[in-house]
Amino acid sequence: MSEPEGQALAPIDLERESDEAPEELRRLILFQACDEWFGLPIEWVREIQPLEGITRVPNAPAEILGILNLRGRVLTLFDLAGCLGIPPGTRPSTHAIVLDFADPELLVGLVAQQIAQVRGVPVPAVEPPPRDGSLGALEGVFELEGKVVGVLDLSRVFARALPEWGVAMQTRGAE
Repeated sequence: MSEPEGQALAPIDLERESDEAPEELRRLILFQACDEWFGLPIEWVREIQPLEGITRVPNAPAEILGILNLRGRVLTLFDLAGCLGIPPGTRPSTHAIVLDFADPELLVGLVAQQIAQVRGVPVPAVEPPPRDGSLGALEGVFELEGKVVGVLDLSRVFARALPEWGVAMQTRGAE
């Protein structure tokens, strides 16, 4: 993800001390996919698993990477490149982020090249995404340690699939 031309994101200063009231933080899991950095609100993450034993699904849509067995249940894995219409990454994916859509029977995950950490990000640090439309599935962007991180909006990432799954996205409050 490149910064919008002429605009620079304000870097997050995690070491700043102040007498002001503490800022509201959003807890995001930071991960790399498609050689880009993304943040996903932690309330949408059920678990993270090592990526092993993917089975390709013949004639599946481009965004479905395959399925894998997760404790005897079928986990459908999605690739963000296919979901977002961006180039795939150059490094292999190593983890599955199992998503929580509040339906215990729906087992869906995103593949990630790298999992960084769960981080509290000040709400004011997340700026609106670029308006160029290249990544319309972003809720916002912020800079962290010199990297631009896009905060994913799952309702946009899975806009085509959610009605088929019978899932209505509900806003979840920060934990």
